[in-house]
Amino acid sequence: MLRNVSAQLAVMLLIFIVMEGCTNINNEDDVRVLSTKLDTLMNSMFIVKSEDPIYNAVLLVESPKITWEGAAGLADGKQEIMTPKHKFKIASIGKMFTATIVLQLIEEGYLKLDVPIKEYLDNPIVIMDSLLIYEGKSYGRQITIEQLLSHTSGLKDYMEDPRFIPDVAQNPNTQFSARKILEKYYEYHTNRKASFQPGNGFEYSDVNYVLLAMIIERLTEQTYHSQLRTRIFDPLEMKNSYLEYYEEPRGEKPLSHAFFGIMDLTTEINTSFDWGGGGIVSTCDELNTFIRALFCNKLFKNELTLQRMLEAADEGRGGVDYTYGFGIMKRTIDGLIFYGHGGAYDCDLFFCPEKNISVCMSLNQMNTHGKRDELVMKAVKLIM
Repeated sequence: MLRNVSAQLAVMLLIFIVMEGCTNINNEDDVRVLSTKLDTLMNSMFIVKSEDPIYNAVLLVESPKITWEGAAGLADGKQEIMTPKHKFKIASIGKMFTATIVLQLIEEGYLKLDVPIKEYLDNPIVIMDSLLIYEGKSYGRQITIEQLLSHTSGLKDYMEDPRFIPDVAQNPNTQFSARKILEKYYEYHTNRKASFQPGNGFEYSDVNYVLLAMIIERLTEQTYHSQLRTRIFDPLEMKNSYLEYYEEPRGEKPLSHAFFGIMDLTTEINTSFDWGGGGIVSTCDELNTFIRALFCNKLFKNELTLQRMLEAADEGRGGVDYTYGFGIMKRTIDGLIFYGHGGAYDCDLFFCPEKNISVCMSLNQMNTHGKRDELVMKAVKLIM
């Protein structure tokens, strides 16, 4: 049954469009025209009378000719006006952050790509000998760091099990930890559902990044969220970015709400199960700062490290619409090659090195039925 939305809410969603500065175009008429087009594009995203309502949207685009950020709708789906500075759950965009820290640790000599993870993480929580069973044989001790980064380990994703979402919905206040996440992994016998031996295929799985976050904690003897802060957030002055549910919220900007259908995930569900696979909260401008710093080699000591991060994606393994590197996707948008990552709350962060174009957006809804790609593709086309 479609959710009833008051006429007043529908009108507010169409009216409350908040835009912030355009720069780098000298002609004010050009600024005005392009801003109006971007404004209209964002306004077209809303489907409020639906089982999967899109209540709010935020977008930032930057190119050599323009920087524009805007927001539309209601941050909480009720009355709070959405602004370009609102924070949002970035979901799997966070895998780029985890991968960045792992590659930093490789630079520092703590890790090697081709070394089996058993050298770094053989403990009772992981149960290495039963971590991955394929055709009745154990391969857990053969999985390498490189395979975790590139989703070529063969590990299946516990989140894809049909029991997971109902379990979370029935226990909405559960605070997850690495241990509890892996308990679910084994409870569902996910370890016995591998599609291939390590290195013999590609299958996207959050388990890879849960294990990477555990490795980060073991090698640094600090929490994953403290490493995010020390290595990325603080150096880049990302003052509103933090690992949700594992530390106190940071920054003064308000948090917008994410939805799964009509369920408000921000108020109704503890989403701490995302953790190393995507539990970060941030803003469009801070994410834009991150991806531009990444491609300017401000986060690595060796410029070849970024090249290694991207090379795996250039080899061509990945999903239907993208190939995958080390924590980073490669995709084509309007004929141009972009690198970045998407997230389950229909959010995206991508950068085109050739044209120096970045785009960051979120629709804060897990089921947007293609609206996410429509927004990204049309926004890129407009600023070309």
